[in-house]
Order: sequence, then structure tokens, then C-alpha cells
Amino acid sequence: MFNYNRQSRQKVKEQRKKTRVLLQLLFVVVVSMFITGILLVTIESFIRGNFQETKIWFTENRNPFLLNYVILYTIFLVLFGISNDLLITLLMYTIIIGALTVINKFKFLFLGEYLYPWDILLYQQLFNLLPQLIGDVDMKIAGLVVIGLVISIVFIIFLKKRIVFLNFKLTVISRVGLLIVSLSLLVSFFVFRQTPLNQLFTNMQIENRNWNQAVNYRINGFLLSFVLNTESTLVFAPEGYSQENISEILANIKASTPKKQAHAVQMLLEKPNIIFIMNEAFWDPTLLSSVKFSGDPMPAVRQNQSGLLLSPQFGGGTANIEFEALTGLNVSFLPAGSIAYQQFIGQPVPSLASVLSNQGYESIGIHPYYDWFWSRNKVYDLIGFSEFISLDQFKDAQYRGPYIGDNEVNKKILEKTEQIEKPVFIYAVTMQNHGPYEKNRYSQHEISIESKELSENSLYSLETYTQGVVEADQAFGELIQYYKNSAEPTIIIFFGDHLPFLGSDYLAYKEAGYINNEAGENWSLGEYHRMRTTPLVIWSNYLESGQKLEMPSTISPSFLAPYIFDLAGLEQPLFYQFLQQFSKVLPGLSVPVKTDPQGTLYKETPQEFKEMEDMYLRLQYDILLGKQHSVEELFRY
Repeated sequence: MFNYNRQSRQKVKEQRKKTRVLLQLLFVVVVSMFITGILLVTIESFIRGNFQETKIWFTENRNPFLLNYVILYTIFLVLFGISNDLLITLLMYTIIIGALTVINKFKFLFLGEYLYPWDILLYQQLFNLLPQLIGDVDMKIAGLVVIGLVISIVFIIFLKKRIVFLNFKLTVISRVGLLIVSLSLLVSFFVFRQTPLNQLFTNMQIENRNWNQAVNYRINGFLLSFVLNTESTLVFAPEGYSQENISEILANIKASTPKKQAHAVQMLLEKPNIIFIMNEAFWDPTLLSSVKFSGDPMPAVRQNQSGLLLSPQFGGGTANIEFEALTGLNVSFLPAGSIAYQQFIGQPVPSLASVLSNQGYESIGIHPYYDWFWSRNKVYDLIGFSEFISLDQFKDAQYRGPYIGDNEVNKKILEKTEQIEKPVFIYAVTMQNHGPYEKNRYSQHEISIESKELSENSLYSLETYTQGVVEADQAFGELIQYYKNSAEPTIIIFFGDHLPFLGSDYLAYKEAGYINNEAGENWSLGEYHRMRTTPLVIWSNYLESGQKLEMPSTISPSFLAPYIFDLAGLEQPLFYQFLQQFSKVLPGLSVPVKTDPQGTLYKETPQEFKEMEDMYLRLQYDILLGKQHSVEELFRY
């Protein structure tokens, strides 16, 4: 009888234990799912600016919202499998996701770009940026965050002693099983095209809009967009790529591109200085026709304008425009959102710097900011610059707002052309008019602005931006005035790298009626063209009055080099001859819009130019990422 009662009590205890474990498990699941939902809404509201925008998002995009939730919850399961402690997991979970969200926000504010998977590999750049980011952080908020973390840890210790459900632990076998399943699911999200998730995403009408990351992140949400972009971290060789394939392309180019003799618009006795000025976010704000300006903010540029530059970027990604102009390669052949400097230049790559150095030039890069920014300190060596003048060499320079003024860049340019006996090639990248365009950056504005359509914040941003344009134009005017009186033949190429980022989600442009309200989702080709073209000036002090270089009215940075060589009277390598031939059929080549010499706009490359475009793509892969079978032939003189 005693043994029977003892066994009965033991069974009751075991049943109660099982029930308690199940209740604890249910508690963990419910709490973690609830926290995940709160966290998802919080991070999206932080990124989008308010809860109302997030509410509209998950109301109109339920499938992306659901997948963001699943991805986020899978991350929780991985962390729980590692820590085996609910409260510790929730703390780690919140800190990790919160940190990624804050980094994404700061990157967007500072560079106009979202956080992409390949940014995780560029941790050195993040560490270098930390002092700048910390300087922009409100220390009161930072202090509250630290206090909040300390309180959270104390609260965890307090709760664990008093609430038994919080002490739920998985067995070793259960933890291993959870980690295998959750990690497998998480990895499958990142390589979804090789898993059944690919079909699921298709059925759910999930689309990676990698050609327009602003729309991609707005519709798909932060986490899902981050995952979808993982496929863009790799570039594979074109089908059939080989040394024989490249040799065939070279033979075709030679046959269709007769060797050109060097010629100039005007005969020169000496090689001219060649000066590129890629002016930060320089654009013509008077194109906002609904906005009234008290004067012309860019008279010097307007008087000398040669045409338009079709930028591959909007609002940021300066290094990609620089990459195109210097190398003659085109980012439309690279994964959307990638930065060529940081991801794909790991070996010497021919550029204007190296080509001109081989023709007797001194090649100098100038940028009044940190040398590590966009990895220029490494890339400039690989593409052939002999000197790089960065922030450290701008001692006692005048700042205009948070950045060094354009006039200081002028001083460095003049200094080098005066000091160096042989001709110089200078690629100068300015910094003064970098966003964000705060209200009180300048104490006074030379151009006043009126608009009934613009909101107060948009008006303030446009006023600040326009003053930057005024000062950039003045600096340009002073530079050409100096070289007008110089005995040294000189060419100046001046252009904006991209349009300015005036408010989140293209706000000022939409308010001014420059584009529609769909933020890139349903833009016409004309709108894409407007949002990607900046003023281009190609000026020299030896052209006769009224004489202009014959070139397309709209041109991609990739195709500038051959026209500059023509103007300078320099012999073109075979690659530049190919670029010039390509530019005669499709001078504007970017992902969202392309243009022919007549100004006709295209979304896709016309079929009759596909073969030539394929040759371009294969040569680019060979030069940038392949075996460089073509380099000797393409850049031989």
C-alpha cells in the first residue's frame, strides 16, 4: 500500500513537472512572439519616422510584414538556442537588432544609402566612422540608453529570482535541435534562391527591387530587404568567359574600331593639364519650376555648360560615379547597391590616373575628407594615382558648415599645377555641399527662395543646399578665370556626382512637383532621367570663342575619357576607342534609364545594341574581377 501511494505521488509530481515545463514553454513562446512584434513595429517606425507610416506599410504589404516577422523571430530562436535563457536572450535580441537599426538610420542620414549585407564585411569603415557618428549623437539620449541597459540587467536579475517561468531551460538535445532548425531556416533566407523559399517568395509576390533600393526598403521592410540583397554580394563570370572568348572580343573591336590618330580641337605644343572636379551633389535647383529663386545660383556653370551627366546614383554613393569616370567601367553591370571601390577593386585596375601617368602626367587625387572614406586610401594606389591629398593635408583650411569649403580645394589644385613642371592630371572630389542640409549651416543666404508648395523643413533644406551651389559655382568661376590667364593649356571637367538628398522619401522633389508621389515605384523614364542628371562642363583655356567639343548631350561618366583625350590631343588606347564607339549608340547607360544620342530614353537596352553591351560587360568582368586577359591589349599604345 505504501509503495503504491509513493508511486502514485511520484506520477503526480512527474505530471505536474511536465505540465509546468509545457506552461513555461508556452510562456516563452507567447512572450517572445509578442516582443518580436513590438520590436518589428518599433524598428520600422524608427526607420520610417513615425508609427503611422509603419501602420500604412503593414496594412498595404502584409506578406513582406509577415516575412520580416518570421526572419526576426528566427533570429530570436537562434539566440535562445545559444543562451538558453529567456531574459538574457531578449536583452541580446533587442541590442543586436537595435544596433543594426541605428546603424542603418545613421548610414542613411550620412550617405543617403541603407544598410546592405556587404556593409557587415566593411567593419573597418564602420569603426572609422564611429567618431563622426558619435559626434552626431545626442549625448542625453545616449546616456538614457546606457541607463536603460543597466536598469534592464538589474531588472532581469530581480525577475529571475521571483518568476519561475522565466527560468525555463531547454535540455541539451532540445537546444541542439533548436539551433540546427533555426540556423538552417535563417541561412535559407539568405540563400533563398537555392531553397524552396524561392517558390514561396514568388507565390507571395515578394520582389527584390534592387534597381531602386529606396522603394525596396519602403515596401519590403528593413530585414527582408537586407536578406533579399544578399544575392547581390557576389558577381559571377559571364557564361562562356575564357581567354579565348576575350580574344574574340578584342579581335572584333579591332576590326570595327580603326586605330585613331591623336587629334585635338586645336593643335597644342604641349600636353594640357587635365583637372576633374566632381562637385558634391551639384545640381541646378532652379529646375524645381514651382520654386521662385531671387537669382541664378550657378551663373558660371550655366554659361559654360556642355551637357548633362547621367549619374548611376541618387543622393549618395559618390564613389560609384568616381569609379565610372576614372575607370571607364559601368556600375550597371554590378549588383545594385554595391560600391565598386569597397567590394570589387582588389587588384590593379587601369584608370585615367594610370593611363595618363604612362603618357607623362603626374596623377593626383584630392578629397578634403578622411582618406579611408570609400576605401580611397587603398583604391587610389591600385588604380594608379601617385599622390592622394586628403583631410590631413588640409591644414588650417576654412570650413563652410561641417565640411571644408570648395575654395580650399581650388587652392590645392592651383598649388599643384604651379609646383609641378610636367602636365598634371587631378581628380578632385569636393565635400562642402554634402548633406544633410541643416537649417543653420550658413549665417546668410545669397539667394532667397519662395514656394507655397514646399513644407517648412523642405524650404530650409533647399535654402541651405542652394547656398552651397552658389559657393561651388563661385569657386568654379574663380578657377576658370585663373586658367584663362595661365600660359599652360588646361582642361577643366566639372560636374555634380548626383542630385542632393532633400528630405526623406524624395520629399522636396515631390512637394515641388518635380516627380510624382510614388517615390520611384511608378516613375516615368523622364522622371528617372531628371533624378539622375547633373550639369556637366568641359572647358579649356585654348578653345576659341564659341568652339565646343562634339559629344552627346547626355553622357555617363564611363564615357568621358575618350572625349577628354580628343580635346587634349592624346592618343587613345583601344579601350577608350571602344568606349567612344559605344557612346555613339548609347551614351547614357544606367540601370533605371538609358539614352541614345537623339535623347530617346529606354528602360532596357535596345536589341540592336545588345551584342555591343555584352562585349562591354565581358571586358569589364575581365578587367575588374577576372584574369585581365584583355588589359595589355586594351591599354597598349
